[in-house]
Amino acid sequence: MTGSGEKLVGVDPEQLRQQLRTETDAKATKQLTVALLYDAGFSPYIIENFLGFPAQTAYGWLDTVAERDVTALGDAPRPGRPSYLSPEQWDQLTATLQAPPSEVDVDAPAWKPPLVQEYIVENFGVEYSLAHVYRMMHKAGLSVQTARPIAYQADPEEQRHWREEFKKSGRR
Repeated sequence: MTGSGEKLVGVDPEQLRQQLRTETDAKATKQLTVALLYDAGFSPYIIENFLGFPAQTAYGWLDTVAERDVTALGDAPRPGRPSYLSPEQWDQLTATLQAPPSEVDVDAPAWKPPLVQEYIVENFGVEYSLAHVYRMMHKAGLSVQTARPIAYQADPEEQRHWREEFKKSGRR
């Protein structure tokens, strides 16, 4: 290193520059920029004034650049909380949701989130919030829609005329 790069011992500045030219991840670009400024002799506190990142963030990013391969910068993948359902249970649930509820002896015309929530509790012993059941149904490829009633006795021509008048009035 040419500057005050005691935190970046063994890191090649030319490799940092080359990576910066091709980097597409925003956070990795910031990390590379901080590392190059540090290598040029700027302290993290001066970098804070230049770029607006807190000095502690700059110190953390310098450690990251020193520890990782420069092609693996940016946010590390975060696995999140493991699913309560095993992969086999998830496959079973998605297969079940693709078929009508009547195929698994559930008396309902279609899968709705409260029904899916109840089904999961009864069959897998896992309780999810209703909001999460919506996400699970979406992930399983189902769209959660409600029927919009149309008066079957209404005259289609009168409905069309009403819609046109409503559009003209600007009250959409």
